[in-house]
Order: sequence, then structure tokens, then C-alpha cells
Amino acid sequence: MQILTGSCHCGNIGVSFATDLPSADMVPRACQCSFCRLHSSAAVSDPAGHITFTVHEPEHLNRYTFGLGSTEFLICQTCGVYAGAFMPDGENAYANVMAGILDARAEISSPPIPVHRAQENLEERRTRRRAMWTPATLVQESR
Repeated sequence: MQILTGSCHCGNIGVSFATDLPSADMVPRACQCSFCRLHSSAAVSDPAGHITFTVHEPEHLNRYTFGLGSTEFLICQTCGVYAGAFMPDGENAYANVMAGILDARAEISSPPIPVHRAQENLEERRTRRRAMWTPATLVQESR
């Protein structure tokens, strides 16, 4: 398993993405909700992998929610970068990561595929994310 790393612009939100998927084979998804369109999102995930977000200054993390409220969109308050989406799920959590924050972003050369999810209800959305997103951990520490 390879470990892809990256961070937001200022380094407050770091990511470690363990995956067996070759970077060149990843096909980012471009959610078509208003939030993701405004951020030109290009999300990647691997249900067999693991994503760890490490936040060095938790007081500078914006955990934005909207719509059905099932997901926290992790945004750095210092540099403004949208790092990924994180869905707490009882004892577990699932996430995707924005391809643009990964150090290997140049290797992820496929254009993002538009996806439309507005028709999903809350349970359908959570079920899909459990199946398609990556098991995840959010670590908050102080420098």
C-alpha cells in the first residue's frame, strides 16, 4: 500500500492517504452541489484504504456543514483550502480528499467526472459514502 501525503497551503491540515490505487489510475469526482462547484472539487477515495487528516491548530479548522448535515467539509480558516469531506458514523468515519492537496496531484491526470447526488435522501447518502468513501480518522493536535 502506498501512502499519499499532502496538506492545505499553510500546512495546518495535513493528510495521509493509504491506498493500493495507483495515482495515475485515480478518477476524481466533481460533485455538482453548489458548495463543491464553487470550490472546483475533485475528490478521490478508496474504500480499501485509509485517510488520516491531522489538524495542527484545531482552532483554525472550519468544519462546515450544510444540506442534510451528514458531512463536515474540512476547510482551513488560515489559508482557505478545502481539504476534504469527513463523515462521522458512530465509532467509524469515512472521507474523501481533494486531489489538489495531495503532493502527487500531478500524477492524478484524469479530469474530474461530474456526479449528481441531489436526489439522495440522508440514509441513501450515508450508505453510498460507507461503500465508496475511505475509512478515515481526524486527529486534532496542537503544535
